[in-house]
Amino acid sequence: MTILQIDLLRTIVFLAAAQGVQQGPAEAPLQIPNPHYATIEESIVVDAPVDKVWARVGRFCDITEWMNSPEWADCKYLQGDGGPGTVRSIVNEVLVGQTQYSYTYAQPPRKDTLYNLAHGTLSAEPLMSGTTRLTYTMLRDDSILPGDAARQRDSDARHARVSDWLKNMKVLAEAGKLPPKPAGNLRPPITTPLLNENPHYASLPMSIEVNAPIEEVWARIGKYCDIGEWAFQSCDLLSGKEGEIEAVRTIGHSIIVGQTRYSYTYTQPLRIGGLYPMYHGTLEARSLGPNRTTIYYTLVWDDSVQPDEAARQKQINTYHLLFEKMLRNMKKLAE
Repeated sequence: MTILQIDLLRTIVFLAAAQGVQQGPAEAPLQIPNPHYATIEESIVVDAPVDKVWARVGRFCDITEWMNSPEWADCKYLQGDGGPGTVRSIVNEVLVGQTQYSYTYAQPPRKDTLYNLAHGTLSAEPLMSGTTRLTYTMLRDDSILPGDAARQRDSDARHARVSDWLKNMKVLAEAGKLPPKPAGNLRPPITTPLLNENPHYASLPMSIEVNAPIEEVWARIGKYCDIGEWAFQSCDLLSGKEGEIEAVRTIGHSIIVGQTRYSYTYTQPLRIGGLYPMYHGTLEARSLGPNRTTIYYTLVWDDSVQPDEAARQKQINTYHLLFEKMLRNMKKLAE
């Protein structure tokens, strides 16, 4: 084992201890001991360039325009400015992952309520210079539903709703106009308090440039259990398939909750006892040209679970130290 490996392992141990302060003992059982993750996905082709499409429908609070539904008031930011860690007024959803043409959001857990780990991802992918594919993915743990019939009804309803949303996005991105919002009533507010009553989301963006094409870079370091090499931890899949949403790995029992062609976002499930830091990580590769790539690693978490400002700063420093080393290891492997 090299000096770098030993140093990184020490940092990982320190990070695990820091996370233990946030989440309670590492051995605490999962709130839902036998989760069953379900995903629905819908997509649509838009006749417009990807930059134009994303500028028109890809902001985090564009949602109330393309939902075009009377049940929601216009979206507002409760925290943040639309980047990682932003909270919007729609069900207190948090932007937990962001790439060049995608974002992933999560709904935070609430007190005395089973947490279904609800996440959604909106992404845009260029097909040709003038066409774009918009994709919307929803993931949740449907084991809390009472049976197969209820799970199927839930899936069908989500497919229909997301399909309508994508049709509206297509109209807007192609410079069209939607009909006036239908008449109706606002959805009653959720009164169950959040598990962390006064969350404060922090984000830490990091990046490194690599002298290699994006396809080679992602093939070398972008598989979900490649972390076992560039972070020097043993990694196996507990469920799901490598490279697919819903995959769960042994490290932190982490699950892929959002992904694009060259990115994935992961989180950890809620455990019994303690506070929940809403920790998310996003790994992304972005092309700089035929032989250069930037690797991005962005963390989002709720630092209100820390006791004071000194502890919050210590946590940032710890994360920065660990993940900058991981990025350097990725660069070495990819080159």
